[in-house]
Amino acid sequence: MGIHPHPVLYIDDIPEGTPSRSDWTIIIPAAGTGSRLGYHQPKILYPLLGRPILDWLLDALQDVMHRVVLVLSPHARTQVEPQFFSRMGSQGRVVIQTEPRGMADAVLQAESEVRTPHCLVVWGDQATLSRRTIRRCALAHEQTGTPHLTLATIMKEQPYIHFQRDANGKIIRVQQAREGEIKERIGENDCGLFLFHAQTLFSTLHHCRDHGLARGSNTREFNLLQTLPLFEQKGGDVVTVRINDERETMGVNTPEEAKIVEEILKTMRSAGVPS
Repeated sequence: MGIHPHPVLYIDDIPEGTPSRSDWTIIIPAAGTGSRLGYHQPKILYPLLGRPILDWLLDALQDVMHRVVLVLSPHARTQVEPQFFSRMGSQGRVVIQTEPRGMADAVLQAESEVRTPHCLVVWGDQATLSRRTIRRCALAHEQTGTPHLTLATIMKEQPYIHFQRDANGKIIRVQQAREGEIKERIGENDCGLFLFHAQTLFSTLHHCRDHGLARGSNTREFNLLQTLPLFEQKGGDVVTVRINDERETMGVNTPEEAKIVEEILKTMRSAGVPS
């Protein structure tokens, strides 16, 4: 029996199960450099507790791992490919984003490698996402009608992202702190995890690119987050999964954040966070 559509599903209320792995392609935009970390290699290879971010991510993605497409910058290819393919083998694909034009552009580079009905996009520094959260979001996406987008969010203070909604819960605008747009003290933040109906994802991105939409107001980057309101044309098109562990939202951008993430990973490992 499918999960009934509702504006917000709470992660603990989603019944356990096994996603249809062969229906999923994972896209990891990972063209970022490690410069802010003082690291001389691509950021996705930055070591946390002695293991690269890439390995932590792939561990968490196991339940939907059929094909993984890594989007890299040209200079990162020779450094990342050996580690990636030693782990993924024929399940791995690499595509190149020739210039840093934004996350939506990075995702578009992977289009030719996606042949599945569903597509999961996860930022390449989300090392603390749990296997359980990813699995339950995939189950929600598969079992809640035919959504265009399933989105994991959390309510938090000083959000980096805030989803502005109308009275019916529809996302009408995505505000970003780095664009100077967020005024709220507490907001609805994403978790760097987005699950799409693949055909709708790419048709929407092509439409936005062709019409100059979804550009950051300051950076002018082609921004995936700014496209998200377009996925909801009718009720049920967007499913929100509300998670409750803020530790899972941490990215890795600075040495200070890396230390925090390492402590989170230690704590999660010793506490036996549900997988």
